[in-house]
Amino acid sequence: MDDRGQQSRLSFPPDMVIPPQRYSGEANHAEEAARVFRRCWMFVGFTDDLRNDNDFITADIAGTSVLVQNFDGELRAYHNVCTHRYSLIHLRPCGNGKPVCPYHGWVFNRDGVPVGIPGNREHFGLDDAAKKRLALRRFEVAVRGRFVFVRLEPTGPGLDEQLGAYGAVLDHLSELFTDRIDEGVLPWNANWKAALETALEVYHVDATHPDTFKSYVKKVWICSYEGEHSRGVSQLSDGSARWWDGVSQKMGLPRSDRLESYDHYLIFPNLAIGVSHGALMSVQTYDPIGPDRCDLHFRLFLGETSKPQTKGGAARKAVEANVAGFNRTILGEDQRVAEATHKGLKQVQAPAVLGSCEERIAAFHRAWLARMVAE
Repeated sequence: MDDRGQQSRLSFPPDMVIPPQRYSGEANHAEEAARVFRRCWMFVGFTDDLRNDNDFITADIAGTSVLVQNFDGELRAYHNVCTHRYSLIHLRPCGNGKPVCPYHGWVFNRDGVPVGIPGNREHFGLDDAAKKRLALRRFEVAVRGRFVFVRLEPTGPGLDEQLGAYGAVLDHLSELFTDRIDEGVLPWNANWKAALETALEVYHVDATHPDTFKSYVKKVWICSYEGEHSRGVSQLSDGSARWWDGVSQKMGLPRSDRLESYDHYLIFPNLAIGVSHGALMSVQTYDPIGPDRCDLHFRLFLGETSKPQTKGGAARKAVEANVAGFNRTILGEDQRVAEATHKGLKQVQAPAVLGSCEERIAAFHRAWLARMVAE
């Protein structure tokens, strides 16, 4: 039987697929940073780390170091680069402290102006106007639930408009998942798109995760879309559902009444959120470091227990270790195939063949391609 007609009907045309040449090269990386990452609202962290005066977080958005700082309850975002000799200002991913350059001790105020310059009178003679001209470049910052976003270019839709209906999802997740149990940054030798695509389909599960994720979910994947973003829902296996039911009851963990399966969201371009049985939230960003490298930043959350006596106990520690270890193992398996795919992409010319089981990848490609041609 000739199945070419069936194949054509189920797969996506090549002009809807990102060409392999666009997964590498400095010119592609620079264009992508300008057209995608500078123009989108980018997730940079949680308000959990910004509760107090002078709390800060830092993030790298496609080569631009950003700091978000709490100034007496107001969040402001700046370029995390001193305007004197261009050292990074805050060197840690989060913490508490005024914006003080570690190189020469320049102190910046809430407007990004260097108001404390050691030896200014003797060596620089900068008046107030000159100091204002040396203010840090300011960026837009907005919050949805506990999720903090920054946009480098001050044009385009607001955060709520970009998120659409998924803004309410972030509100819901923010209310429920407040207990961070694991966090890490994993360097991958792969373009961020190749890395992200490992999270957008379950077609690879049997081959890539035969002893881990394969037994975690059933082979059902229902997809839906919200603008540039997407959602995939798969039923947990019976064993996984029973395990989470038992853990939730024993540990007094709250569960979402809306997300009862394995629910996975992509918020374009690089924020991936997975919720297991309404009881566990995984938050991942695939942050481009260069055309051939990315950092996978992951965070795991449970809800606040109704049985506080279990926190710190042996059973709770065992659950957290189990969940964290399982997550890290799966990410390691995805890293292996993402890095192998990145090597292969650099050796071919024809676009990948995407089947109907990879429709979320096709949707991601369409959104990326549209951004890359938009003026």
